[in-house]
Amino acid sequence: MSVSNRLPADYDTMIDALGDAALSVLLEFGLPALFVVFVLKGALVGKPLPTSVLLPGYLLAVSASDLLVAAAIGVASAGYVTGQVMLFLSARRYGPGFTDATGWIRVSEVRLERANRWFRRYGGASVFVTNLVPYVGSFVLIPAGIARYPFGRVVVHATVSTVLNYVLIVWLVLGSLELVTGI
Repeated sequence: MSVSNRLPADYDTMIDALGDAALSVLLEFGLPALFVVFVLKGALVGKPLPTSVLLPGYLLAVSASDLLVAAAIGVASAGYVTGQVMLFLSARRYGPGFTDATGWIRVSEVRLERANRWFRRYGGASVFVTNLVPYVGSFVLIPAGIARYPFGRVVVHATVSTVLNYVLIVWLVLGSLELVTGI
């Protein structure tokens, strides 16, 4: 069964509405709201949030200066890594059943097993690599926490890859727009 067959018929509409609402909150409250949105995304609570679109969308909507672009990337990265650290520490504390125990995170067995395989095979490098892949990032933090992977290494892998990811996303979007429009 394909993914599209498992999603509600109005899933795209719901995601669009969620993205619009999140962008409105970002425009109203700025960088503090950006931090909160990315914490939720990193902790898997806000997984449906289209942050790869929200970050550059926010920067375009406010006609961000270079300083604001750098600050937004830093704030988004700090928020995402904070959410990931919360996820990692929860998995470390509560073990394999923590997603069931918390009730605030829904992870399918298939997705969790895939993350487990990645982590067993690649260790900390899996944290780095999966953070660069849209919609995959935080899942590997669950087996990393359960395996009691060193906290400092998790933070370094997650931070470096998250900053790199957001720099690339913003650079691609803003750079492409500049190339096309000449602005």
